[in-house]
This record gives sequence, structure tokens and C-alpha cells, in this order.
Amino acid sequence: MADATTMNEKNGSVAVAGGAGLLSNIRRMTSDPSVKRSMPAIIAVIAVLAGIVVYMIIQKPAVTSLYASLPEAEKARVVEALRNGGVDVTLDPSTGDVLVPTTDYHSARMMLAAQGLPESVPDGYASIGDIPMGASRSVESVKIKQSQEIELARSIGEIDGVVAARVHLALPEKSVFARTAVPPSASVFLQLSNGRTLGIHQVNAIVHLVSSSIPSMAKSDVTIVDQNGNLLSKPYDDPSNVQNDGELEHRMKLEQIYRNRIIQLVSPIVGAGNVMAQVNLDIDFTQNEITEELVDPQASALRSSQSSLDIAAKPDAKGIPGATTNRPPDAAQITSDFSSGASGDGIQTRSSNEVKNFEVSRSISTTKKPSTRIVTINASVLVRDMEAENPETGLMEVQKIPEDTLKEIEALVANAIGINAERGDKLTVSSSKFASAIEGFEKPWYELDWAVNIMKQGMTLLVMGVIILGVIRPLINRIIVPIAPGKPGEALVHLEDEVDMDTVEIKEGESLEDIKAKLKPKKASVSAEMLDTANTYDDKVAIIRMIVSDEAGRVSNVFKAMMKKDMG
Repeated sequence: MADATTMNEKNGSVAVAGGAGLLSNIRRMTSDPSVKRSMPAIIAVIAVLAGIVVYMIIQKPAVTSLYASLPEAEKARVVEALRNGGVDVTLDPSTGDVLVPTTDYHSARMMLAAQGLPESVPDGYASIGDIPMGASRSVESVKIKQSQEIELARSIGEIDGVVAARVHLALPEKSVFARTAVPPSASVFLQLSNGRTLGIHQVNAIVHLVSSSIPSMAKSDVTIVDQNGNLLSKPYDDPSNVQNDGELEHRMKLEQIYRNRIIQLVSPIVGAGNVMAQVNLDIDFTQNEITEELVDPQASALRSSQSSLDIAAKPDAKGIPGATTNRPPDAAQITSDFSSGASGDGIQTRSSNEVKNFEVSRSISTTKKPSTRIVTINASVLVRDMEAENPETGLMEVQKIPEDTLKEIEALVANAIGINAERGDKLTVSSSKFASAIEGFEKPWYELDWAVNIMKQGMTLLVMGVIILGVIRPLINRIIVPIAPGKPGEALVHLEDEVDMDTVEIKEGESLEDIKAKLKPKKASVSAEMLDTANTYDDKVAIIRMIVSDEAGRVSNVFKAMMKKDMG
């Protein structure tokens, strides 16, 4: 039992000694003159690291809202487009708005505008609820007109190929006099996608949409303009405009058919994607109509015949002159019997008329020449040069296509699209090396964003280092003074190192006195470097006394050498 108690006491003493040894190691390390001398530098390094961390936290770019109140589908498209473009985009956790760094705000909007995003337009009728009570009639009419414009713009923006649309309505005040009434009108501005155009049917659809949405608006009062300043809304009932658009569409369709024929015919020979073709057709859309009427004078027939005879007679006067009874009757009342053989003395005039109608043989013919006659065909075919392995070097090299192959391709294309040399058609077939990639402009490395950011941060760190090493460190060296325990002159003299408990070995059978002897602290060694850390005169004298007491022989030898030198 006594032995167990003794062992517990020993174990407890060792544990306490171990904790005290760790503290003693820390105290001895911190009281080391070299550590004290390097303490300002350590503090300066820690301050620099803390400053760098704070700087990196502060340097987090400020963000701003790119678009607010976007639908979820539009928001997903915008976020995906920005991430593909390398923009650090985030979402506001509270509102869900799209947030981008302030430095990338304008470039992000330009990037999205080039892709036609966002496609949605704010709700127009939402502004009607914001009309305050007591607003005048003019304010209400302006708000209603604005809502109609926004809603029409949203409807037009849903058409394929239209990126954005703006509608301006001119709605005059209603008048009670019909003669002074002014019809309403509208103008539509369209922003189309790159390389896209609207067909005549789409333009007419927009015209009908706008005119049907506004009462008493005629289709001819709607004007449509694109971003290039082209007038799209020509009079829909103008036959010349319809004809021109139809002719252009017919020509483009024929050219596309010819191009497809060439590509489908040549691709099996040179490979898919290794042939380019362009066809230009000169088509005559002139309409010629000839009407001809031919008459045959030899072939005739009597159709009708009419004859007439007119005879006027005037009888001799009879009776008593001056009496009414002796007056001759009128010519209409005379009844004459020509068959009675009256003499010709009473006949005054006689006329005869005869009309005969003949049917003459004739023929009418109308000749109409085709209006889509191809005048000339100009075609160009470009083929990629072939890549073959060089047997000497074993590398892939580009080789020109043989002339026989080009002539064969030319003959096939000429037969496929109907090249006629007599008509003036031209066909050109050549081969060339295709560019594998588009070479862009390369900036020097010092103008890149990452290099500019590194230089800015480096300058900031350099300024911070100059301030820390040139200003803060001298102040720390003056403020921080090594402090030793005890009175002046005694702290460094009686400085003793404690025994490291980890190095003490307790053997079996040792008594408590032996253990205490091992745990007794030893006197610390004194070096000449302590004179540099002593600040007062008493500390320096105490250190010299301690050195003399520890190294009396060496000190006496030094003094002997000095005395011999002086005496010699």
C-alpha cells in the first residue's frame, strides 16, 4: 500500500513537472536575447501578413445589379451567357437579382445585347395601377397610351428574328366634327438579329397587328423601320413592291437550289465541309404579251343585204289662184299610182340605196413569253486542298488538287446546273488552303488584366512594406524593451534555467532526495551577448561581475596580457 502511494506521488510529481517544463520552455524561449532582438521583426511579419489578408478581403470587387425583376427563364439564360463569357456573376440571395462586378457592368450588358438577351419586356399594364387618384385626364390618357405601346412592343418582340421593338402611337383627340377628325397613326422601330431580315409576310403581320389594336387606324398609317434605317412598311397593296419582293425571293431560292446541287455533288469527292459554292443568277422578269389578229380576204360570206328606193313627186298646181281650195295638198297626202303609167313630168327626185354585209374570216392569237427566263449563270466553286502524308518525313502536308480532278469537278458542276457557254455562262473551279482558325489580336502580357492586377497589388504591398519597415518597426524597437525579473543588476545575474522535465529520468529504487537533486535548477550560462541586451549601467556591471565569477581564469589571463602589453 505504501509502495502504491509512493508511485502515485511520483506520477503526480512527474505530471506537474511536465506542465511546468512546457511553461519553462516557453519562458526560456521568450527570454532568449536573440528571440527578444528578433521579436520586432516577428511582429512586423505578422502585421504584414495580417495587412495582406485584410487587403485581399477589401479587394473583393464591388457588385451591382445587372437586371432586376427578370422572369426565371430569362434569368437562367442571362446567368448562363455571362458564365460562358467569363464574367463572375452571382445572384442576390434576398431578391434574386443578377449581380456582376461593377467593372464588368457595361461589358456584360453589351455581351448580352449581342446575344439578344434579355428578350422579355416589362409588363405594360402594370403602370396603370400607379396612376394616383385625382390625376388629370391628360395624364391618364398618356399612361394608357404608354401601356398600349409597351404591350404592342412585347407582342412584336415575340416574333422570330426581332431582338427588341419600340412602338410610338399618335392618338389625336376625338372631335365631334367628322371633317376635322384626324386618324391615328403608329410607328414601329425594330432591332433585328445580326444577319436577319423580315419577309414581306412578317412585315404585313406587324402592320395588321398594330392597326387592329388601335381603333380607326388604317394599315397605311403604320410605319415600320429597322435599326439600319430601312423602311420596311411599304404600301401593302402596291403591286410593284409585291412583285419586286417576289422576284428577289424567287432568285434567292433558285441560287440556293443550285448551291445545294453543287455541294451535294462535290462533297463525296473531296469530303464534307471541304467545298464552298456561290451561284449568281441573272434572271429576266420582263413580261411580254403579243396579241395578233389575221384577216383572210379570200374567205368571205354574205351575212346580210339591204336595199331601198326613195321617189319624191310634186303634182301641177290647179284651181283658182288665191283661193285656199286651189292649194295643192302636201306631199305626204298625195296618192299616186305609178303603175297607171303617169308621165315622168311630175317626178322631182329618185334615190336608190343597197347595203350588203359580208363575214370575213379572221384569227386572233396571243403570245406570252415566260417572265422568269435565266439570262446568265455565274458560278464559283472553291475546294480545300488535300492533306497527305509525306513518305520521307512522315508528316501531314497540304497538297494541291490535281488538274484532272478539278476538270472532272468542273464538268460535273456544269452538267448539274446547266452551264451554257453560248449564252455567256461562266464557271470557275479552283482549290486553296482553308484557314483552320481565325487569328485574333494578341495583347502584350503587361496589358492583360491579370498582369495589371498583379502590378497594382505589388505596388500596394511595396508601399505597405516601406511604411512597416521604415516607420512602424523603429517605433516598435523603441517601445518594446526587454524586461527581466528582479531588481536592476540582479535579474541577469541570478538568471537560471529551469530543468526540462522531459529530460529527467527516474530510475527504480531512487529516493525522493535523489529526485529533488535532479530537479534542482542549474545556473544559467552567461555570454558576452547579454551586454547588448542590457539597457542600464547596473545591468551591464552585474553581467561583467557574473562573467568574472564564472570565467575567473580567462579574465585574469586577459588582464595579464593587457598589463604585459602596457609594461612592454
